Amino acid sequence: MNAADLWGRLRAEGLVEGEIPVADRPASPWFVRVMLGIAGWIGAFFLILFVGAAFEFIMKSPAFAVGAGAACCAGAFALFRGFDGNDFAEQFGLAVSLAGQILMIIGLADYLEPEQGPFYFLVAALQVVLAVAVPNFIHRVLAASGAAIALALGINQLGLPGLSAPLLAAGLAWIWLEPRRWAAKGRLWRPIGYGLVLGLLLIETFRLVGAARWFGLADHAPGWIRLHGPLIGRCAIAALLVWVAIAETKREGFAPTSRVALVAGGAALLFGLLALGAPGLGSALLILLLGFAAGNRILLAVGILSLLGFVAHFYYSLHLTLLEKSGLLAITGLCLLAAHVLLRRGVAASGTGETVHV
Repeated sequence: MNAADLWGRLRAEGLVEGEIPVADRPASPWFVRVMLGIAGWIGAFFLILFVGAAFEFIMKSPAFAVGAGAACCAGAFALFRGFDGNDFAEQFGLAVSLAGQILMIIGLADYLEPEQGPFYFLVAALQVVLAVAVPNFIHRVLAASGAAIALALGINQLGLPGLSAPLLAAGLAWIWLEPRRWAAKGRLWRPIGYGLVLGLLLIETFRLVGAARWFGLADHAPGWIRLHGPLIGRCAIAALLVWVAIAETKREGFAPTSRVALVAGGAALLFGLLALGAPGLGSALLILLLGFAAGNRILLAVGILSLLGFVAHFYYSLHLTLLEKSGLLAITGLCLLAAHVLLRRGVAASGTGETVHV
């Protein structure tokens, strides 16, 4: 199959549009691009430093801070639009945009109380707008992760800790389970999907190290939802694991009531239940499963590394003895091996002629 035939098949599936693109000119060597990127950040740093020193009143006035931040973001948008593919301009625009976002957040903090949820929800909305509007991969990744973190902080400030993770996990499943979304509109949805992955892992990590105290959450009187919110969130992620596993088997051509779908759903449910006592484990497995479903090596690598990290944290935490944790991990491994064997036998017994990855 040549490139023209492949492009025709992709266009028939609705994954691409138009004629086959002409080969681009050879890209600059990586070290040249790195040097241009560093030069862009240095130039932006000195420009922002000069403007900050010359116009100190901007930092003292919330209205000026918001206006200057919006102007910086608009300038960065113009740079990304006008100099697409120019490494110096893109890195310069990225630095200017980040500085503008900081200025806008500083200004908004004077209008809204940072200890309240509406402030973080407004910051999240700002990040969503920037993620959609600014056509740059790295900028979209950072804006999407910033929106995820701001949303989580806002939900926590409402007294609902642990409920932001399943919302972000549902967003990940919505993006990565549909090829027509991340393939046909990959310029928009791929970086947003990566940003949500980064935000979800950061939120799970912050929860492990007790970062909620940094935002005043420890000063509130504990209630039922505060005590059980994280467990409810992990239960929701376990349900998402089952749904993603069944959806993937259905996409491979198996009926929801087939042996393969039932074994896959049962294995996902079992692992989700085992992960209820290990924070972050369900989210890491969901990322790994979505990477497998999308055939995305980056998600697979991130899922494996985060899974190892959360397992290591669970193993070295002190709420269970080493013998109990070792037994739990051994049982989990045996269950996964058993599920793998059952899935292979189920695929062989189904007699399907399609290639199925198990």
